[in-house]
Amino acid sequence: MPNLVGRARNAAAPDHQQVPPAERWTGPLHAVAEGPGRAAREADEQVPALCGQRVEIVAVEDVPDDTGLCQACQYA
Repeated sequence: MPNLVGRARNAAAPDHQQVPPAERWTGPLHAVAEGPGRAAREADEQVPALCGQRVEIVAVEDVPDDTGLCQACQYA
């Protein structure tokens, strides 16, 4: 069961480390499997979500309250 979430990086952000979290990501949340997700978070890399979208692991405190899970990940 996935227990990590990620979001797609905003392509307009030139350096994702220098951009505030609210502007760093775009779109809905995506579910990510625990093993690959934890490794990607530690390496600061993108990882494929359950739906196939490449995402960056997101800390819970960086997720806006109104952000939902993508439909494909929700019913995977």
